[in-house]
Amino acid sequence: MKKSIFKMGTAMAFGLVMMCACGGTTNENSDGGAPTDSVQPAVEVKEAESNWEYSEYPDEMSDDTTYLASVVSENSVDFDFPYDGGSTLTLTVRKSPQYGSDIYIKISKGQFNSGIYGQKIKVRFDENKAFDVNCRTASDGSSDLLFLTNYKKLVKQLKDAKVLKVSCEFWNEGTRTFTFNVEGLKWVHGEGKK
Repeated sequence: MKKSIFKMGTAMAFGLVMMCACGGTTNENSDGGAPTDSVQPAVEVKEAESNWEYSEYPDEMSDDTTYLASVVSENSVDFDFPYDGGSTLTLTVRKSPQYGSDIYIKISKGQFNSGIYGQKIKVRFDENKAFDVNCRTASDGSSDLLFLTNYKKLVKQLKDAKVLKVSCEFWNEGTRTFTFNVEGLKWVHGEGKK
């Protein structure tokens, strides 16, 4: 009898050791069903990264602050000399005590094909239909800069969209299209990042 109790005790001890070695207790119901008390590992949730860069600086004449939010195009285009080597387009939303609220685009190398009244460009948000936007040239005559009209409408669409495509005409280069990842814009009433 002592031998059989010893064997039984040894078998139970062996079973416990095997259970521990195999990862502990099971979470199955006694009827072989689904786990009852499973603990899920923690999953780190990250906010989607944004391509927008924010900056601000004081206006020397008023001591008020100018706020900027800028995004660079995902693609570049190749122009002929002297603008060869790849050009990107930067879109900037600005709130300035001196100039007010506006949106402008700037080509890194190249010149927009604009007359004294600017030019029309095409914009497309996500899979929506493309539409024309009137642009005016910079007051100092810079040919690498265009200011877009319809500030409020465009900011609203920028905040709701993931992708923006912009087509504009360049001096001696024709029309080129740039694609922006605009998801995650933080811009409240033109007052800067929040």
